[in-house]
Amino acid sequence: MIIIILLLGGAVGGYALYARYFAPSLSSTGAIPFTPVQEGSFDITVSSIGILDAAVKKTLTSTYSGKIVKIIPEGTFVKEGEPVMWMDTSDLEKNKEELEVEVELAKSNLAQKQETYEVAKSKNKLSLQAERAKVEFQKLKLEDSRINFEKQKILVEKNLSARTSEDEARIAFLQSELSLKQAEINLKKLIEDQSSDEKIKLSDVERANVELERQQNKLNDVLDNIDKAILKADGEGNVSYGIIWKGGKMGKISEGDQVWRRASLMEIPNPATMQCLIPISEIDVGKVEVGQKAEVMVDSIPGKVFAGQVVSKSVVPITDGRMPWGGGDTTPRGKEFEVRIKIDQIQESFRQGMTSRSRIFIKKLDHALFVPQESVFEEKDGSFVFVKKDGSFEKKSVRLGPANDNYIVVEQGLEQGDSVFLRDPTKKIERIGTLEGMSQRPEPMINTGK
Repeated sequence: MIIIILLLGGAVGGYALYARYFAPSLSSTGAIPFTPVQEGSFDITVSSIGILDAAVKKTLTSTYSGKIVKIIPEGTFVKEGEPVMWMDTSDLEKNKEELEVEVELAKSNLAQKQETYEVAKSKNKLSLQAERAKVEFQKLKLEDSRINFEKQKILVEKNLSARTSEDEARIAFLQSELSLKQAEINLKKLIEDQSSDEKIKLSDVERANVELERQQNKLNDVLDNIDKAILKADGEGNVSYGIIWKGGKMGKISEGDQVWRRASLMEIPNPATMQCLIPISEIDVGKVEVGQKAEVMVDSIPGKVFAGQVVSKSVVPITDGRMPWGGGDTTPRGKEFEVRIKIDQIQESFRQGMTSRSRIFIKKLDHALFVPQESVFEEKDGSFVFVKKDGSFEKKSVRLGPANDNYIVVEQGLEQGDSVFLRDPTKKIERIGTLEGMSQRPEPMINTGK
């Protein structure tokens, strides 16, 4: 009797304990959402979050080292040739004033050298005319002397004049010859001296001209830099600030920044060439091919889906396996490749860097059974679902196939007409999501894109 009483007491206590602690842990299946297994065509897709990026964009670089004194607001739409940035030109203006003085001095020196050269040429011309006149005069005197000498010779031969007259005429003739030779020598020397003098003075002119050109070129360079200090758009689009090293870290350019020559200061993407730029994991990149159809959604235009097409994918990864695309997290992850999607209908509201969400259509299965991904769970032995059975459920193992963003194909384990629960019916709803519930419930399947 004592044993019977103890057994009855244990049974009553066990039932009370079960009713108090264990029975509430099982949720009523009537409150758990479920969905029928779907059958039909199934799109295998690869999705990713990326940005809008213009295929054609102009990069403005600084022409010299200097400080930014003014810049138009980022995002401003500009046309080709419009000024977008102003650099500090105070040092250039000072240098310009100094060079303008140097140019004027060089001009004055050149004018002086040219005047000296021209005066020398004029004087030499007069001197040369006078010396040539002397030669011509000596030629005339020589001719007269020759005629007189011939005359005296005839007169002496006819005994009409004394021999001394012939001798005097001969001496005069010889003296005239000597005077002509001397005049010709003087003329030749004068021509040589004048040529040398003019060459020296012309060389002075040329040196003065070279100096003027040198100073003028220096001034022109400064004037050119002053003109280039106003950076102008070389294409139309919305201005996007560049990122430079400043203050010990990278940051967008701003007024007051000191920049180096040839530094990239801003980009002007052409909005008419806007595309979607996304990272694709190394697991999925092999499935993506140029020409595949895609859908693009832009966060700033909710509810609108734009058709697109894959136009390129990189052959080398854009990340090192630790840094996510466009972020700074150091969590280890697979490498990613860059994929570009051309958007069919580009909107005026598209802007460089806007967040976009893309889905690339890899393949279509004409006939498949598929369920929502949240209805599939995983444990050590494999994947399973909870199938609805009247007011209860049945746990069934399944073999999975390809997946997309929301659904996953079930190749074995389910039949058409089955319905699956969208959460684990073995857990109280209030425990799901808690530390206790998370430690006991199976993990839902995550889309691997396989």
